[in-house]
Amino acid sequence: MRRHILLAASALVLAGASASAVPLARVEGVDDPALNAAIARIVGEAPSHSDNRWRNRERARDAGEQIRRYLDSQGYFAALIDPRLDDDQRPLVRVRPGERFTISTLDILFETPANSARPGEDIRAAAGLHTGQPMRSQDVIDAEAAVVEALRNNGWPLARAGEHVFTADHLDASVSVEMRFDTGPFLRFGRPQLAGGLADIREDYVASLAPFNAGDPVSARQLNVYTQRLQALDSVALAEARLAPEGEGSDNIRPVDVRMEPTPRHRIQLSARYATTEGAGAGAEWARRNLFRRDETLTLTGRASELNTGGEAALLFPHWRRFAQTLEIGTGVALENTDAFEQDSISARATLSRPVTDQLFASAGLSAQIARITDAAGQRTLNSVTFPVSLAYDNRDDVLDPQSGIGAELEIRPGLTFGDTESRYVRAVLGARTYFPVSERLLFAVRGRVGALFGVDAQSVPADLRFYAGGGGSVRGYGYQALSPRVIGINTGELEPFGGRSLVETSVEARWRYSQRLGFVGFVDGGVASSSIEPEFDDMRFGVGAGVRYYPGFGPLRVDIAAPLNRRPGDAPVHLYISIGQAF
Repeated sequence: MRRHILLAASALVLAGASASAVPLARVEGVDDPALNAAIARIVGEAPSHSDNRWRNRERARDAGEQIRRYLDSQGYFAALIDPRLDDDQRPLVRVRPGERFTISTLDILFETPANSARPGEDIRAAAGLHTGQPMRSQDVIDAEAAVVEALRNNGWPLARAGEHVFTADHLDASVSVEMRFDTGPFLRFGRPQLAGGLADIREDYVASLAPFNAGDPVSARQLNVYTQRLQALDSVALAEARLAPEGEGSDNIRPVDVRMEPTPRHRIQLSARYATTEGAGAGAEWARRNLFRRDETLTLTGRASELNTGGEAALLFPHWRRFAQTLEIGTGVALENTDAFEQDSISARATLSRPVTDQLFASAGLSAQIARITDAAGQRTLNSVTFPVSLAYDNRDDVLDPQSGIGAELEIRPGLTFGDTESRYVRAVLGARTYFPVSERLLFAVRGRVGALFGVDAQSVPADLRFYAGGGGSVRGYGYQALSPRVIGINTGELEPFGGRSLVETSVEARWRYSQRLGFVGFVDGGVASSSIEPEFDDMRFGVGAGVRYYPGFGPLRVDIAAPLNRRPGDAPVHLYISIGQAF
């Protein structure tokens, strides 16, 4: 109790001190409201009024000196500043700013070595200064930095600022500006070369990632981009690209030294999850980096759960044939056993993807599958070939725990099926999610997803290409695939779950971050899968729930409890979900 009283008293003292703060000195003589407000901010405050004349004189002098420095920085070189005491012996500064000085002449001069290229007018223009503008110190500082940057990014990587000369003329309130720069030699890029480190990557592959061509003017910015590209390689832990030392190369052509340190050659990952609707599941992944010395990654994945058991092998070729273009080929085996179907399949795929912009990504591919299916329509074998094309947009700030941004994807998958049934179809899915921060601790997350299967009925395609709703990744509170169409089984004569031709899903979450490690969530999910191409919104059902998030540092651990709002006979009253990462 005593500690709370002391804290409250301290807060009152601080609040009283803030309330009694006064300007360090009163300012007179400035007619321009904007300039007067700026000077008031520069002068600042004192804790309280003082009745000591000597202290007040010192405050007036301190305020006057701050005003003088500020006015000089803004081009008021002829300002008159008179610190004194007013009639009440309080600190006062009388200010007469005078006329603001402007730039009358501007010369940007370059000192270059003999037989070296000289900068052109585009480099001078980078300064952004012009005659007639106010002589502000910050403008000159920014101009100096801009010219040096322009030089270093256009062939003069050793450029630096020289001695500048400023001559003020008080008769016409003008300043003559002469800025000097030492450019150093003009250099061009040579070929990249491996100069150190232990990363076992082919030198021609390393050179292909350079954002410049041999013979281009040296650019410090492009060297930084090159370093970032190398650092982003999966098989590289640390990378650096810089110009080779003087003496290497000829005719002002300087090779680029590349040094890299490797990551461990192999990677192993384990995962586990549990939901009352889908049961327990576990997975393991083994990866071999830099398989053919061009940063390729071979990944072997295995999974086991009550619904889906299988494995996949995938080979990733980053920067395939051009920078940022990725080729991935893979093959897999899956044994699926759900309430709606049993499907054993073997598949193979190839996907080519590349960024369109920093946030927009495109991909196209080919996928083939042989599947043996047992469901309400009986047992049959379906072979399918599809040609998926997709666009994905993502500007979210974090994948596992996004706080802002939008994520969206559109996939259109034309395909054909042959075997016991022949058909041609197009499967389309559009999904999006976004986030609305309300405060530092509270945000709302919204998700939507729609899908449709055109040109064919549901039983003519493999079971995993139909649409299903219900479960942890769909509508929490309902069983896995429980909101999907039901048909009369051929063998049982009873209604059995079956996939649909269309899908609608939506979710809203309120996420509250209680502390650095702990958070809470409330949510509403809704959805339905329909046998017709038009969604049957009358059958749409909703689940509500709450969850806890624990943040160990790499992303939240998620525990959710949900219940159905439109409970039907056979629906469980509550479901539990445990996983890693936010729901969306």
